[in-house]
Amino acid sequence: MRKAILLLIVLLGGINQAWSACTASLSNTAPSLGASVTSFVLNSTEQGVTTNLILQCDSALSLLTNDYVTLTLTGASNIVTNRAAMKRTDDLAVTDLIPLKLCGANNCPANSEVTSTNTGYTWNSSMLLTLLGSKRYTLPLYLRTVTGQTVSAGPYQAILNLNVYYSICAVGTILTGCSNLQSGNLPLTLTVNMTVTNDCTAISAPNLNFGSAPLAKNFPTLSGSVGVTCTKGYAYTVGISNGSNPSGNVRQMASGTNRLSYEIYKGTTTSRWGAVGAERWASAASSAVSTDGLLRTYNFTAQVLPGQNTPPGGTYSDTLLVDLAF
Repeated sequence: MRKAILLLIVLLGGINQAWSACTASLSNTAPSLGASVTSFVLNSTEQGVTTNLILQCDSALSLLTNDYVTLTLTGASNIVTNRAAMKRTDDLAVTDLIPLKLCGANNCPANSEVTSTNTGYTWNSSMLLTLLGSKRYTLPLYLRTVTGQTVSAGPYQAILNLNVYYSICAVGTILTGCSNLQSGNLPLTLTVNMTVTNDCTAISAPNLNFGSAPLAKNFPTLSGSVGVTCTKGYAYTVGISNGSNPSGNVRQMASGTNRLSYEIYKGTTTSRWGAVGAERWASAASSAVSTDGLLRTYNFTAQVLPGQNTPPGGTYSDTLLVDLAF
């Protein structure tokens, strides 16, 4: 009789046991992909950061294999091709966007990415396997930028709206199955930040050859262009030095002690292209700009000054320095 009463008490105790719902949080709700990433590094190399999804459930002995957790992307402050995207926060008129990969596995293999249109990423029971009786799951989330983006410099941010669906057995055995299932949807918000900085990667300038002529006034006028590759929207000025043999503010080619004066002008104008003040060339006034906004071209003409006395015959040369100022 005592055994029957004891068994009844145990069964009733099991029926009255209550299990609370699981809770979800992020180890870092506002991870940064970098406080100083140049636009060209961003374009060529993925930038990454990791945070953890922490799911805390009731602790119980469970040997079942049907537990799972699924993460979905329900929305974002901006979306590009089904991915959340970062946008400038300091100038809302700028439309540049940096798409983000959100993944449940390291290195973001294709089947691990969470987009706004797929079914998300699921951690199954084998992935959730923890110490006996433990129901705290720490699940890494991987964020990566998408390469190939051409953007201006500034602070960028994306706000991701996430949903965590969980199905975790609180009480059960292999023989009886799950007698108390914890399941539900938990919304989370993840804010991702990055600061993109300006940079310049290339300056191209041609060599000039006036050829030969019997008189200074007979040399041809040459034309050419200087190309500068910098971050889209970067404001700078381009200057050209006075060379190695100037006389005051006049450029001169040298052949021994002899000199042949010449000048370089902006475009087809008579405005001298120099190294200081108004003689410098502002990027906003460049002759042309590439479609992606990176390469700016500065057209010029070069002329041997015709009013000078013709110096003795010889090979005359000079070296100029092209510089950028920000």
